[in-house]
Amino acid sequence: MNIITQEAKNKQAIVEQALKKGKSKTARKYHVALSSLKRWCSQYNGTWQSLLPKSRRPHHHPKQHTVAEERMISEAFWKLFERYGWDGVYTEIKKQGYKRSYSGMIYAAKRLGLPEEERKKKPSRKTVRRYPELLEPGEKVQIDVKEVPYNCLRGEALRDNKRFYQWTAVDECSRVRFVYAFEDHTAQNTVKFFKMLKKIFPFKIRKVQTDNGAEFTNRFLDTEKEHPFDQILKTQGIEHVLIPPRTPWHNGKVERSHRNDQRYFYDWETFRNLDELNQKMSVHLNWSNNKCMRTLDGQSPNEILQQKMSCKFA
Repeated sequence: MNIITQEAKNKQAIVEQALKKGKSKTARKYHVALSSLKRWCSQYNGTWQSLLPKSRRPHHHPKQHTVAEERMISEAFWKLFERYGWDGVYTEIKKQGYKRSYSGMIYAAKRLGLPEEERKKKPSRKTVRRYPELLEPGEKVQIDVKEVPYNCLRGEALRDNKRFYQWTAVDECSRVRFVYAFEDHTAQNTVKFFKMLKKIFPFKIRKVQTDNGAEFTNRFLDTEKEHPFDQILKTQGIEHVLIPPRTPWHNGKVERSHRNDQRYFYDWETFRNLDELNQKMSVHLNWSNNKCMRTLDGQSPNEILQQKMSCKFA
């Protein structure tokens, strides 16, 4: 029996005594304020549960969500939650003029009875792997390659047993991404992707970080020939940083973006050819660059990039 239940049953015994012997006499005997005893008697209905303390939480608040805001959250939830989760819901309602915080949206959703997102709690790391945040766009760009899942292929791509590969670049400062897919996992396609990247990113790239794959470096190949990717980086004065072998967390931002691509894109889409893949991927890329991120305090990568660029040229 917890203390709240015990106090309620003690009140019940006092109230029943007061109903038999009188309130004033009982109040003096049990050293209870007469006003409190009268209040207990008025709320008593024969059960000890009626004497439990009532919630003092206010029914209204001057800054509570309006009906229009609650409707906005509810409509966005049923439209987007299954695929994009609460992050996608928050991004959508911010476009519609929602000004409150992410946590405020979650509290409102709980009050509306909307189901919560089930997440498995990860075990805590023994060592902290968080690196200092970079302050300027282009200071370091992480690049990696992801193989397009085979179960996404349909039609001619499946018939011809093709493989597609997604090249991804993430600016560490703003989290702005660029992605493009090719059929062959080669160094030549890395060079093509980088040339496209230079035209897309509106800032100067000073450093590129990759893993030790053969599409990026000849580090572990039995050859003294310079890699094509190293050649193009050297001609443009860009430093190439290689992470230690078998340490993907050093490329954590691009690795995380690949997990998000799997969750928000590849688990939902299918492709018949490379052109269809790149067309759908461009739509997903636009969404991801405008998606609100909690690590960016509820702002999108494009918003952070605009702020950084405006400060740079101010």
